[in-house]
Amino acid sequence: MDTEEERQKKRVKLADDPSNREMVQRDLHDLPLDMLLEILSRLPITSLIHFKTTSHAGFDLIADPGLPLMFRNRVSDSNPCLILFDYNFRVPRRLYFVGSEDCSRRVRKIDPPRRLKVDNLVGSCNGLLCLSIPIIGSYSESHSLLIYNPFVGNAVRVPPAKRFLNQIEVFGFGFHPRTGEFKVVRIVCYEKIMTVVDPALDVEEVDGESDVESMVQVFTVGKTKWRDKGAPPPQLTDEIGPPEALVEGSLHWVTDVGMEGDGTIFGIISFELADEVFDEIPRPPCQRFVSSGYSLSVLNGCLSAAGLVDDTLHFDIWVMKQYRVEESWVKQFSFDPCFRPGWPNFFTVICALKNGEILLQNDDGSLVSYDPVENRIKTLQISGLPNWFQALPFLPSLFSAKATMNLQL
Repeated sequence: MDTEEERQKKRVKLADDPSNREMVQRDLHDLPLDMLLEILSRLPITSLIHFKTTSHAGFDLIADPGLPLMFRNRVSDSNPCLILFDYNFRVPRRLYFVGSEDCSRRVRKIDPPRRLKVDNLVGSCNGLLCLSIPIIGSYSESHSLLIYNPFVGNAVRVPPAKRFLNQIEVFGFGFHPRTGEFKVVRIVCYEKIMTVVDPALDVEEVDGESDVESMVQVFTVGKTKWRDKGAPPPQLTDEIGPPEALVEGSLHWVTDVGMEGDGTIFGIISFELADEVFDEIPRPPCQRFVSSGYSLSVLNGCLSAAGLVDDTLHFDIWVMKQYRVEESWVKQFSFDPCFRPGWPNFFTVICALKNGEILLQNDDGSLVSYDPVENRIKTLQISGLPNWFQALPFLPSLFSAKATMNLQL
C-alpha cells in the first residue's frame, strides 16, 4: 500500500503531466462543483497555479471564492514550504520558493510585483510576504512596503511612513487571530537636531548639537495611516534589529539585558499586535548562549530559543510549551554542532518538519536537518540554491493580498 508521501508524489506528477491536461479539462465539466473544489484543495500550490495558467476552466475554478479557505484548511503547519531571499550584492535581489511537495528538491524563482527592486524580505505570514522597496533619492535610509501573495500575484502598497534625519528603520510583519488584522510594526532611530528659541527674534536656531531618539509606529493593512506608539523599550534602542518570531499574535526580539561573568545575558521582548503593547517574555532557564548564536524561532506553534552553549559548545533548542509560562520551557533538543572536531557551527532554526526532523540553516548558508532519532545532521541537496540567502517557512495561500482586511482564519 502506498504511503501518504507516495500518493502525494503521484498527485503532483499527474497534475503536472501535459499528456493528462486535455483529458482533465474535458472531464472537469462532468464533475459536481463541490467535488472539483475538494480535489483542487488537496493539490500543491505549484500544481494549482500551473492548472490556472494552462486552462480556462482551471482559471475559473481557482477563482472560486470557496477554494481559498478550503485550501488553507488543508495546508499543514508541520510541513511548510520555504521562501528564500537572495542576499547577494545585486539589485534587484531575488526571491525563490521551495515546495514541501517538490520531489526533485529544486528552487523556483519568484518574480516580485511589477518587477520592483526588492531590497529586503520583512516577513512571511499566512501566505503573504511583506517586501521592502528602497526609496531612491531620499536623504536617509527609507523604504516603502508591499504586502504580496507570490502565487495569486497581487499586492497592497503600504503608505510611506514619516521620515527623519539620518534614520535607521526596521520592520516586523504579523497577523493576530483575535482581531483578524495584519499589521506592520516600524521601529525607527533618528537624529534630532537641537534648536534654541530666540524670543527677541521669535525664531529657532540650530545650536549645532543633536540627539538620537527612537519611535514605534504601527500600520494596519487596509487602513490609510501609520500610528505613533511612542518610544520602544530601552532594550530595543541600543542595537535595533528586526523581530525573529511571530507566536500567538506577538512579534519577538532577542535583547541584551546585561552581563554575567564573561558572558552576555539575553532576554526576550514581545510586541502584542492586538493591544499594541510591549512586554518581557520569560527566557529559558538555560546556561549562557554564545552571543552570536542565540536566536528565536517557531517550532510546532511554540516559541523556541536556540544557540550554542558557551561552556559545552552543544547546540541546544528550548521550546516554550505554554506561551508566557516560564515553567513550561523545555530543552527539547541538544546535539554536537561540529561537522569537524573543534569547529562548531552556528545554526538558525527554521522550522520543524513533518518527519520529526528540525530544519536548520548553517552559518555558511547551507540548509541542513537534524534527525533527533539518529542524532545526526545531514546537508540537504537542493538544486539551484543561491550562495547566500535568508530562509523563512511559508504556508502558501490562495487569499489575495487585497482580501487581508479583517480576515478571520
